[in-house]
Amino acid sequence: MTTQEKKGDEHDASRDLSQRQGRRYSIFSVNGTSHPLSHCLSLDLEVGIQNRRIRSFAGVRPDTEQALTFPSARRNLAWALNELDDLADGADFLLGHNIIDFDLPYLQATNPILRLLRLPAVDTLRLNPLAFPRNPYHHLVKHYQDGQLRRGRINDPELDARLTLQVFDNQLVALRDAQPDLLAAWHWLATMDEGAGFDKVFSFLRDSPRPSDSRAHEAIRSRLEGASCKRQIREIESNISRRSWELSYALAWMSVAGGNSVMPPWVRHQFPEAGRLVRRLRDTACSESDCDWCRKRHNAQKELKRWFGFNDFRPEPSDEDGHPLQQTIAEAAMSGEYVLGILPTGAGKSVCYQVPALSRYDKTGALTVVISPLVALMADQVAGLEARGIGSCVTVNGLLSMPERADALDRVRLGDASILLISPEQLRSVSLRRVLSRREIGAWVLDEAHCLSRWGHDFRPDYRYVGRFIREKAGDEPPPPVLCLTATAKPDVVSEIVEYFNKELSIQLRVFDG
Repeated sequence: MTTQEKKGDEHDASRDLSQRQGRRYSIFSVNGTSHPLSHCLSLDLEVGIQNRRIRSFAGVRPDTEQALTFPSARRNLAWALNELDDLADGADFLLGHNIIDFDLPYLQATNPILRLLRLPAVDTLRLNPLAFPRNPYHHLVKHYQDGQLRRGRINDPELDARLTLQVFDNQLVALRDAQPDLLAAWHWLATMDEGAGFDKVFSFLRDSPRPSDSRAHEAIRSRLEGASCKRQIREIESNISRRSWELSYALAWMSVAGGNSVMPPWVRHQFPEAGRLVRRLRDTACSESDCDWCRKRHNAQKELKRWFGFNDFRPEPSDEDGHPLQQTIAEAAMSGEYVLGILPTGAGKSVCYQVPALSRYDKTGALTVVISPLVALMADQVAGLEARGIGSCVTVNGLLSMPERADALDRVRLGDASILLISPEQLRSVSLRRVLSRREIGAWVLDEAHCLSRWGHDFRPDYRYVGRFIREKAGDEPPPPVLCLTATAKPDVVSEIVEYFNKELSIQLRVFDG
C-alpha cells in the first residue's frame, strides 16, 4: 500500500479540523478522569515515494496532551526517533491507521532497537469494518472513508495522528453497541497472533478477559447458524486459526447481510479470504437434507416466489427432461455454471438472470453486471423491477445527464445496486471501470448475446471486448459465472459464442436451447 493509498489525500478536510491543538476526545475522558484506553501513543508516518524512507512523522499522547513532530528545527531523524521513544514511555499501546502493515515496518527498518516497538499495537484500519459493517461509505464517522483518513492535500502527520484518535473514538462508541456474541468472537479472533493491543480494546468493551476457545466457538456458531450452510460451518470451524481476521470481517458483514452493504475494497484486497468465506458459507449449496439454509436459499423456485411472488416458472419451453427451461437456466446460473440460454421472445429471459442476481446480492452483496445493446431494454428492466418493489437495479448509459450518471455510479459504488445494466461501450468508461473495481462481481450477463457473433444479425463490435474485460477484472481468480441469453441463434452463431468464451476465458458454456 503506497503512502497516497494509505493517507487518501484526495479527500477534503472537514472544517471542524481547523483547530489542531487542544482537541479533547470524548472517549478518553470519563467524568473528568483518565480513560483506560487514553494511555496510548497515536502515530503517523509519511514515507518518501521514491526512496521509501521516513520523511516525516508525528506522535500524540491523548492522556498527557503531549505531541512530537518531525521534521523540525534542531532535530535529525535519529534524534527525533529517540524523542518519540521517550514520548512513548508510560503508554500501554501504539495506535495508528494501518500501523501494523505500514508504520511499524518502517520504524523497525529504520531503528530496530526502539523501545516503543515492544508495545502492542491497535490498528484503526482493521477495526473499522467491525465497528461499521453496514456500509463503509454510509456511516456517519467523520474524517474517514474507504479505509483512508479524510483531510487536506498537504501531508500533515500530526493532523492524521489526531484524526486517528477521533476515528478510534467513534469506533469504540459503535462497538459498544455490537451484539455480545459478535464482540466475543472478534475478541477471540483478533487476539490469536500477537493481539495484545486488541485484547486491551475488547477486554474494555466486554468488561471481560479473552473468551475461552469453547466460548468463542459457541459465539461464532451462534452467528453462523441459520444464516449459512451447515456443512460449511463445520468445515470452517475446524480450521479457524488460519483466517482470524478474515472470519472477523465475514462475521461483521454477515451481521448486516441482506441490505445495501459491501465489504470495503481494501478488505477484499488485503484479506481476500474474507469474501471467499462469505461465498462458501452463504452461496455454496450442500446436499444435506437437514440444511435449512441451502434447501431454502439455493432453491430457484423458492427464490422466484420470494422476489417475484410466482409459485412456478413458465412451463414452456421445457428441457429434455420436461422441466421448465426458464427454471433450468436459472438453477444453473445460481449454482455458478457458465451458461448460454436460448429462449424465444416472451419466454421470460430476464427472470433467468434476475432471480440468481437478486439471490446472490442478498447472500453475498455481489453485483451482477448485465451487458445489453438497447437503452430501451435497460429502462424496461429497471421499471419492471421497481414496479415489484425492487429498487436495486441500476442502469448507466449515454442518455443520462451528468447528475443522473453520477448518482447511478454512486449507487453502484455504495452497494445500493444488485444489478447494473450497461451497454458494451460503457466498459471503455474510466469512471465506470473505477466503480466496478470497488465491487465484487458475482456474475456477468450478456443479454441479446447474438450481438457477440459476427454471424449475428445485430453484431456489435464492442461485445468482443467483454471477454477481455472479464478476464482483467477477475485477475488470478476464476471468472465469475457467465450467462449468455438470446432469443434466436443459428448454429454457427451458437458455435462462435461458445468458442469465444472458451478462447477468452477458458470456460465452456453449457447450452440450453429452447
